[in-house]
Amino acid sequence: MNNSPIVPNERTSSFTWLQTQIRSGNYLPQLVLIVGSILVLIASQFIRADVPPEYDLIPLLMIPLNLGLFFLGIWAVDKGHLPAWVNKPLQAATSWLKITAGQVFSLLFSLIFSILTCVAAGFMALMYSPQAAVICWGLGIILAAFGGMDLFVTRQKVSRSAILVGLVLFAVALLLRGFNTTTIPAVLSGDEASSGLYSLNFLNGNMNNIFITGWFSFPSFHNFLQSVFIAIFGQTTQALRFLAVLAGALTVVLVFYVGRSMYGFITGLMAAIFLTGMHFANHFSRIGLNNIWDGVFFTLVMGFLWVGWQRDKRAAYLVAGLGLGLAQYFYTTGRVLFIVIPLWLLVAGLTDHTRFRRAIPNLVLMLWVTLIVLLPLAWFYLHYPNEFFAPMTRVGIFSNDWMAVTVQQTGLSPVLIVLSQIWKGILGYVGLPLNAWYTPGVPVLRTLPGIVFLLGIPFLFLHPKDSRNHLLFLWLAGFALAVGFSESTPASQRYVAAAPAVALMIGFSMKELGDLFGRLFSNRTRIIQTILVVIVFLLAADDARFYYLDYSKDSNFAGFNGLVAQKLANRLQKEPAGVDLVFDGYPDMGYDSIASLPYLAPKVHYYNVNDAWGSADTPMPADRQIFFAFLPDHDDDRNAVESAYPGGVWSEEYTSTGDPLYWLYEYHRP
Repeated sequence: MNNSPIVPNERTSSFTWLQTQIRSGNYLPQLVLIVGSILVLIASQFIRADVPPEYDLIPLLMIPLNLGLFFLGIWAVDKGHLPAWVNKPLQAATSWLKITAGQVFSLLFSLIFSILTCVAAGFMALMYSPQAAVICWGLGIILAAFGGMDLFVTRQKVSRSAILVGLVLFAVALLLRGFNTTTIPAVLSGDEASSGLYSLNFLNGNMNNIFITGWFSFPSFHNFLQSVFIAIFGQTTQALRFLAVLAGALTVVLVFYVGRSMYGFITGLMAAIFLTGMHFANHFSRIGLNNIWDGVFFTLVMGFLWVGWQRDKRAAYLVAGLGLGLAQYFYTTGRVLFIVIPLWLLVAGLTDHTRFRRAIPNLVLMLWVTLIVLLPLAWFYLHYPNEFFAPMTRVGIFSNDWMAVTVQQTGLSPVLIVLSQIWKGILGYVGLPLNAWYTPGVPVLRTLPGIVFLLGIPFLFLHPKDSRNHLLFLWLAGFALAVGFSESTPASQRYVAAAPAVALMIGFSMKELGDLFGRLFSNRTRIIQTILVVIVFLLAADDARFYYLDYSKDSNFAGFNGLVAQKLANRLQKEPAGVDLVFDGYPDMGYDSIASLPYLAPKVHYYNVNDAWGSADTPMPADRQIFFAFLPDHDDDRNAVESAYPGGVWSEEYTSTGDPLYWLYEYHRP
């Protein structure tokens, strides 16, 4: 390692000289050691002052450790070089990872800062030292990314046309997903509102920890992001859903760039166009939950991993590592990445041993970035493993009594049931109507797009050694398996991260068909490509028509109780603060059993009726203005209330088919 200084001259600008020093490794090891150790010492002292005594061991140990690193830095400055016992392993690391000595120390400090993040955050709703935790986490991520960068490679620019197309796709996808989010879907579901109510904890000071789990044992980071939008747009449906709109539009752009890198411009364009209008993607881009972010991170990780692998791009590996870590802070299916990636590397490595060996240092650095990003949340999971497993045990076919009950009901063996589940998971793409969070009466792909998707499967196997095809196949197959091992198969919410792969498959299939016909009609290649793009556009437009005109108009999203909650909340939002509401919906529904009511109408003071009117626990509201809400089949209670509070005004709400939703009795005390 060359540690001789390079002195700037009149021909060399100070900026160019500094770049030379960084790229060559001169001065950087000493600088990183000195500045890094000082920052760690400062952070450790602040954290020690904030954490309970039983948690100050780690920041206390950081003092002698970083004083030692500080001494090593000033010794190297004084002597002009690092000691031999440090230099020898350092040179081995730099040679293998193809980074400078300063970058190796940056990787070391990234781990130290990530560990300090864990201590500063703690495991409770309120972090011990929130500013220190966030700053240390950010510093750790920056140092890990810088430590892994290839400083000697020339940066490649993205063409202006590709940037322009990406911006146009983003704008169109954002507008399509973002218009009228209040009424499409028509009902703010209870889960969306529950997530929103939990997010309010970040605004009212009851919570600030983004490194633990929150609502429904999902990581709280998404709730924090929702709280930002609630702070901006108020306690509204739009505030909860716009974050998903943004994620859906980002996924479209990423699909374009990933498809462009893997299969070419036209393929990426067709995949992005289809995803823009795809009914399934539009629905989950309009729901205020964390599912849609899996599409962002799967596309980011899988796409950039392939680019890094195929083109030996270190930066792409680092981006994939960042996405892999961040994915774990959102929906549970992000964990499927830890299954799909090793499987793909195994298959790709078997077909290209040389490239695999060359990729090992890059993969190590990718996983290092993932570790730094994920460590604070992983630390929490190590202390509370039940929180890690909770989202999976709720829906797994081997959890609770699902398998035993199914065996008893069907008479089939567990093996046959598992195979049947996996088959249903596969058919969810093109054969079986979706269940649970989205029930459009069709699979992920409707008939015509489904045919295009199926035509692409033989093309995948036409070139069995193509790593792009391996990735696409494992991405799709991985989710079919994941869905199959959960109840309610095919549950729509568990396919969200597969939607980008489906769109890429559509683009790939059309591209292969174009190449096929191009070989048959070699002088018509441009016309064939244009026709295929138009066909994909029409498929996307028809999917959008289906979702916005057919499904949204007649859907029963969130069920009867959810519709009651939405309509009643819309009515109560018009009332001033301090209104009393007596809700009579036992035993099927209470005012707060569907969270959209307390979320959308937070100023209402409510009472639940839990038994027939006149029983011992009948509520006695005291305000001058009182509303009484009755669900169907509560006629006796309606008559009793009107007798007890005479002179009120009745109104009612009906479904689109004319069935009664609820009756509302408005009473003003004289």
